[in-house]
Amino acid sequence: MRTAEIRWTAPAPFMAALVAGGIVAQVYLAGLGVFGTEGWALHSVFGSLLSLPIIGLALHGWFGSTGRPFRGPASLLLALYLLQIVLVVVGMGSGLAWLAALHPANALIMLVVTLDVLRRARA
Repeated sequence: MRTAEIRWTAPAPFMAALVAGGIVAQVYLAGLGVFGTEGWALHSVFGSLLSLPIIGLALHGWFGSTGRPFRGPASLLLALYLLQIVLVVVGMGSGLAWLAALHPANALIMLVVTLDVLRRARA
């Protein structure tokens, strides 16, 4: 394959796989925070780092030449990530535990959307 024929498709599946693995790691770190002593700080830092591949997927979906098939799900993933932050900040800041408790449920939705992005990016 000549260089001009190579399309920039490899980063999207890689970024989606990073996000999926990162969400699974986040569940482990949250469990470590509940049952151990060190998990919450790591959960917070690692959650912040997950923004990088999520933003990368959304940008590639909107501006990449091969991103159109997963543009919608990648944009939804970015919105769900922002909602993750809002759920914790507003839920914990206002003492509304029921609102903060939606944080893990939203993470499950994020995982499903991420797997859809991965499927579409690999197609």
